[in-house]
Amino acid sequence: MLDCALIVVDQEGRVEYRNRLAAAHLKLGRALTLTRGAISAKALPLREQLMEAIRAACVLQRSTGVCAPEAGTPPDSWPRMVVVPVVRATEGMCAAIWILNTESPALPGEELLSALFLLSPAEARLAIGLLKGMSAAECAQSSGVGVATIRSQLHSIFSKTGVRRQAQLVALLSKVPVLRPAAGR
Repeated sequence: MLDCALIVVDQEGRVEYRNRLAAAHLKLGRALTLTRGAISAKALPLREQLMEAIRAACVLQRSTGVCAPEAGTPPDSWPRMVVVPVVRATEGMCAAIWILNTESPALPGEELLSALFLLSPAEARLAIGLLKGMSAAECAQSSGVGVATIRSQLHSIFSKTGVRRQAQLVALLSKVPVLRPAAGR
């Protein structure tokens, strides 16, 4: 399953669909809540922003982003959503709301990176370290090898992935979906 909460609502905010991650998010009731079948927010500014974004999607067919700063909360944990218009097959427009996960991103596993890009286990560990935002020196220290070894592995990864720079590598690797087994399997 992909790591993304999705809610589909009508123009009034009534929930027509929610995936498992969205249901779990709503059940926690931190920023967003479900009230009489409609999406809502505890904080008035977020509630107003969200309803305005839903109307923009359903009426104006315009995509928007929603961010609600919360006093006393670091910016990386503020609620953030992307609201986009969706054309229904039967009648009118609705809005899809993607709730962004602002916590530490889930990372693909070594095995998946090795299979996709033919990386060695050490190269896959380095790639994951770079995705975490670690520097080459930090990766070297955590692996117990020298920076020269890391640089050699990095050039090998560049060759195997077809990129030329570290920023391109991180951009490419960040597109790899994080797949998790369904619960109970």
